[in-house]
Amino acid sequence: MSKYIVMPHYYMHPFMGSETGILWLVAIVVIACLIYKLIKSEKILLPSRIVSSKNTEDILNERYAKGEVTREPYMQMKDDMKKPT
Repeated sequence: MSKYIVMPHYYMHPFMGSETGILWLVAIVVIACLIYKLIKSEKILLPSRIVSSKNTEDILNERYAKGEVTREPYMQMKDDMKKPT
């Protein structure tokens, strides 16, 4: 009879098997790729990505189209934007 006690595999530590180590590595890589894609697709707003890509004239045109700004203020703001600073 052997003096060593053989324990079933379910008593082993989860990080001990080489297959388990590979699975953990794959899981970490997949999670890192998902986080990278979320950041690149701008679904997660980082402080450097808060700045809008629209210029001021586009925003003014949208506000005018929605009826937030009437014609006179719209024309005045548009003229003001064209003046050099």
